[in-house]
Amino acid sequence: MMEALSESIRALQAEGAGYPAGVLIWMRVMAGSFLAGVVFVRWWRESLWIVLLFPVTFTLLVLGKTLAPTLSRALIGSVVHLVIWPLALYAVWSPGVRARRRDNPAGGIWRGVFLGWLVWVSIVILVSLVLDARYLLVHFADARI
Repeated sequence: MMEALSESIRALQAEGAGYPAGVLIWMRVMAGSFLAGVVFVRWWRESLWIVLLFPVTFTLLVLGKTLAPTLSRALIGSVVHLVIWPLALYAVWSPGVRARRRDNPAGGIWRGVFLGWLVWVSIVILVSLVLDARYLLVHFADARI
């Protein structure tokens, strides 16, 4: 089992290394944006949902590659993103969470920084979801031809 996981990770790394520079930069922006939420976890637990997207996405990507080694990283990643990332967005923007965030005593400049980060990371996620949906539409349209 460990051998299969190691092989999947190697295959994902090799495939990722072949991505265009713009895609690699975007992936780093996403990872950095997600992980920056660690700063806020102590005061705003919804940031934990975003931070956890990083390891959960990685784990599901490896699992997907292990179970279906012939599928591309882009295909597996797009499906994973479109399934779990909207759940995370809901977890941080649902009405109950917004009300709890409003009532949180943590404030001052850190509240503004947190809200700025939350809006930024939400935009990053939304842009990625649009790109993933577009990729899947093109992929499956090409597959039918």
